[in-house]
Amino acid sequence: MLGRILALLALGAMAAPAQEDGVAFFEKNVRPLFAKQCLSCHSATSQPVMGGLRLDDRALALKGGTRGPAIVPGKPSESLLLRVVRHEAGPLKMPPGPKMKDADQALLSQWIQMGAPWGATLTSQAPAQKFWAFVPPAKPAVPSNGAPTAIDAFLRRDLAAKALAWNPAASKRELLRRATFDLTGLPPTKQEAADFLNDNSANAFEKVVDRLLASPRYGERWARHWMDVARYADSNGLDENLVYKNAFRYRDYLIAAFNKDKPFDQFVREQLAGDLLPGTNDLATQFERWTATGFLSLGAKMLAEDDPMKMEMDIVDEQLDTTMRAFNALTVGCARCHDHKFDPIPHSDYYAMAGIFKSSKTMEHFKVVAKWHEYVLAPKEDRDRLAAHESKIEEKTKEIAKLTRAENLKITDAAKQRVGDYLVAAAKVMKNNDIKIAPVENEAGAIVLAAPKNFEFAVNIEKGGEYQLDVLNEKKGAGTADVHINGQWVKRGLPPVSNRQASPDVDGWTALGVFTLKQGQNTIRFEQTNKKTAFEKLLIVPNTLPVVPRTNVQIANETGLNPSILDQLVEDMERSRGAASSVLYGWETETLGGERKSWISPAAKLFEGVRGEAALAAKYTELAKRAVAEGKEAEDPGIKSLFAFLTEKFGPFRAPGNAKRYYADAVRTQLKKLEKEQKDLEAATPDFPRAMGVTESAQIGDLPIHLRGSHWTLGEKVPRGFLRHVADAQPINPNTSGRLQLAEWLTAKDHPLTARVIVNRVWRWHFGKGIVPTVDNFGRLGEKPTNQELLDYLAVRFVENGWSLKQLHREMMLTGAYQQSSALNAKAAEADPENTLLWRYPRRRLEAESMRDAIMFVSGDLDLKASSGSLLKYKDRQYVANTAMRGEVDYERNIRAVYIPVVRSSLYEVFSAFDIPDPTTSNGDRDSTVVAPQALFMMNGEVMLRHSMTMAKRLLDNPSLDDAGRIREAYERALSRPATSSEIDQALTFIARMRDAWKGDNAKAWQSFCKALLSSNEFLYMN
Repeated sequence: MLGRILALLALGAMAAPAQEDGVAFFEKNVRPLFAKQCLSCHSATSQPVMGGLRLDDRALALKGGTRGPAIVPGKPSESLLLRVVRHEAGPLKMPPGPKMKDADQALLSQWIQMGAPWGATLTSQAPAQKFWAFVPPAKPAVPSNGAPTAIDAFLRRDLAAKALAWNPAASKRELLRRATFDLTGLPPTKQEAADFLNDNSANAFEKVVDRLLASPRYGERWARHWMDVARYADSNGLDENLVYKNAFRYRDYLIAAFNKDKPFDQFVREQLAGDLLPGTNDLATQFERWTATGFLSLGAKMLAEDDPMKMEMDIVDEQLDTTMRAFNALTVGCARCHDHKFDPIPHSDYYAMAGIFKSSKTMEHFKVVAKWHEYVLAPKEDRDRLAAHESKIEEKTKEIAKLTRAENLKITDAAKQRVGDYLVAAAKVMKNNDIKIAPVENEAGAIVLAAPKNFEFAVNIEKGGEYQLDVLNEKKGAGTADVHINGQWVKRGLPPVSNRQASPDVDGWTALGVFTLKQGQNTIRFEQTNKKTAFEKLLIVPNTLPVVPRTNVQIANETGLNPSILDQLVEDMERSRGAASSVLYGWETETLGGERKSWISPAAKLFEGVRGEAALAAKYTELAKRAVAEGKEAEDPGIKSLFAFLTEKFGPFRAPGNAKRYYADAVRTQLKKLEKEQKDLEAATPDFPRAMGVTESAQIGDLPIHLRGSHWTLGEKVPRGFLRHVADAQPINPNTSGRLQLAEWLTAKDHPLTARVIVNRVWRWHFGKGIVPTVDNFGRLGEKPTNQELLDYLAVRFVENGWSLKQLHREMMLTGAYQQSSALNAKAAEADPENTLLWRYPRRRLEAESMRDAIMFVSGDLDLKASSGSLLKYKDRQYVANTAMRGEVDYERNIRAVYIPVVRSSLYEVFSAFDIPDPTTSNGDRDSTVVAPQALFMMNGEVMLRHSMTMAKRLLDNPSLDDAGRIREAYERALSRPATSSEIDQALTFIARMRDAWKGDNAKAWQSFCKALLSSNEFLYMN
């Protein structure tokens, strides 16, 4: 045995996670991105095709435009397209306007790395009703071949056709361990094994199955399966990783639903439309139904999307796609931009269904940062009291916003009246930025001062003039401070950087700049609003540079400009440098060099004959004032372009993020008072339990088709409805969203997919592979059933048995197929190497949660009490900013893994190492890889180290056992079988050697033995 015990530790990389299908990835992620940000300028309909580059055809995209190939398949770093959107290709920066989001850049990079796959050309399709998945299942006749069950009869028929037969039955110990892990995710206890071994009745195994199904551990195990399908997580992920503090209620709903064998059709209806089910006077039932709708709300969302309509439609798309993947195993999301290329899902059907989710309320608002809807789980009178209190907070919020808008308008209006002055100042800033200042460190006559607690320095200067200021060991990652000299602000601090690797702490001196100090007493003060300033020493030395560089703030102060708006203008000019379509191109060529004749902006004509910086600046000021006065009604194209530049949402003349510092003192005082009142109201908000979920929208209606998926290009409006080629349905009540009708449509007895999909999922979770191997895709891109008659039989029986999952478990587990051995049969393996015909029970590695829980369980550490609430210490909707902290959760707590939070973008290491699916997408078919880092985890992971030591100490602390008895006990606990005499001898020898290696430390020697036992294939795999 010990020869095999450490088998996993020697494994190399033998498999890799399955890569997402390239066509599906392109259709889901890349084509919509091109449609939104690229195709208006780079497609056949563009007039002209900018740069000669087309991105609506793969061959043309690879060929590229006037600058050469845009895409090099498999090589993101060599692809011009990616370098352009990353702003790494010199002056060429695309798309125009705000830089493409990092998440979208990552998708493009991943797509190119995949080889830049493209959607297939639309081909003629057979009528939908002829494709097996869209024909309602009919109960087939059970083959008469003497098999013990109907399931076995279908399987035996196909085995016989290949002249094959089942393996012999598994041993009772193997069968008990298999069933116990399958239904509870834990190994059997020593007593459970003894009870089963001593039960010689014909229905002994049936009693085991019934006992396991009645255990509360069953719901914990099978809820985790559905959590994969429902893409469960406790944080949002994506751009704004906010805490879903109340997501745990949906998790607990799932556990309870599985434990009480909630009929699956009711399970579906509650998750899609629990709020719309017939009324009940029982609050607990109502709260349960509301909580169930968390299925639709738990998806990852781009909460900082600047376009509210796009944000809403992205959420609708995610809900629609997840719903149809989860319940019907169809990839409907492809039809957002065009007719589905493979399945009979037209563009119009997508928007018929999208209208249902658009008419449902998932978000309270779509402002940045958007806020998702949550139900208050309290009696109506308490909910009314809470609503009244929240309306007070809302009123205070509006009052603050009104005052802020008015003050921001003053700042931006004033800036727009002095555009020329800002351009002159921006040119100075850009030239000054090219002057690099090195820290002095050691210089005769330098003044070096230790930093006081308040970071305010009183410095006596013998001779007034220009002095360089350096600081020692400033904390870069924490942000830098504003610098004030003699009461005047002279340098703006940089904000903190959350990514420490992007801005590590750097030891040594840092040059701050050159500033004017007067003769005599000077006050130098450092201020930082977000975090405390941190550096050790301040050095002051006379300036020796021939050209004195000025900070942005100094340059702004010289002419009374707003420093923050000046910064924004500099940033905009740096980003648009070289763009001949920019309204500032004329200024750029005048001040920084270039050919003005290349200027193609409509504004160019307004500057003909205007030369010289002073004249050009004055002209910009004059025309900007005219643009502000004429506004959107301006007829001159050049004035229109100037107005668009001045009013661009993320343009340089927007209100800066730190606008409050420029408000009048009286306004700041008033604003501070209002904000305190708002904060006091928020602190006094009644605290009631809440649950994420959806409800009916105040605006119910149909959607027009979004051409190419863009809400800016609309086609005809389509009535809300379902997939016409899948199953018939009644029209939707115009006064409702249609979610309840959707749930009823999905759970109709003659629906061709819903029952098939769930019985196939359960089969896959029992046997390792679905009857339809692509469990999440029953469409044409998926694989066909290996035994459609069996699948249809199970689907019909499932409905006949009241959609009972527990009864479905019994039917599958009480078969000869389930109870056979997993031993290898050479003849059968040659005839059916993939075990498609189930001639043996498939051997499977434990999933991450079962492996972790089993290690704790065997050691005696696992606490089987259900964990209540969320383990996340953050508040609801709070940022999980430092993803390495994952919400400050103790992931090593001795609780079941199902209760551990799933923080998107920063998963628990055990989950990541052992193939938990990406929680942003629905997945009912986990990978099961075998790679080297898993072996490292089994040797050095915290779970293994801690609990193998506990197991060792418990064995040593039992005075009734000798060493051989301890080995027997360890085998019984870990492997549910007794150790052989040979294994006992090998183990005793191994422990003795380890004791010598650990210099007599007996506990560590036994820990090494326990660790080896828990790392063995026999422990980690289910036979």
